Amino acid sequence: DCLPGFMMSFNSSCVKSDSSYLFANSRIGNNLRMSLLMTEMVEPWTSVRSVAGVDLRDDDKIPLSPRLPGMCPVTRAMTLPESPLMGNLTITWAVGGAIGIDETAIMYGKWDVLDKKIFDCKSQPTKNELDSFFTILRDFEAMEGKTAEEMMAEVSFTTVQKGFTRWHSSQIKNIQSLRNLPPETSFSVNVDLSRYRVGDKIAIYSLARVD
Repeated sequence: DCLPGFMMSFNSSCVKSDSSYLFANSRIGNNLRMSLLMTEMVEPWTSVRSVAGVDLRDDDKIPLSPRLPGMCPVTRAMTLPESPLMGNLTITWAVGGAIGIDETAIMYGKWDVLDKKIFDCKSQPTKNELDSFFTILRDFEAMEGKTAEEMMAEVSFTTVQKGFTRWHSSQIKNIQSLRNLPPETSFSVNVDLSRYRVGDKIAIYSLARVD
């Protein structure tokens, strides 16, 4: 099914300065919400929001500026001290551009073992590329006689979670309930990074499979 198109015309002399139109149970309110929905549904996305309580801003996303391959370790990075706290580090991330979130998790591991052609900080890896990369990686690790713990130190995944975005029917009880919905759907998980040592560069990716 497709969403119906619509055309809107506003008289600036009677448009209010607050957000009351957005929550109004009217044609204007419905069209505004439909516009926001279609804008967000353009493309699914996920983004790491914080690590160890430190917020990560989207400073590496500059309008009209090219996104250079391999630059995210510089433009979206942080330094953590080696300490016992590394054994229970909280990571939060958000998922959007969808209605239902079937699966989402955090992937983390050493930058050195990642295929830079796939994890280039610019393009979105496909499922086939990810499956092929991890098959080859695990085969090499097995040939080198690495233990399961050593394999996890190189690349690991957290437990899969799922949920809904604010556009799902289960999240909207009535028009007024929209005021209380968060602007994005967030997840969090605690990871153990204590196996890493000073000088290690750790990549943290948020992954999601949506409707």
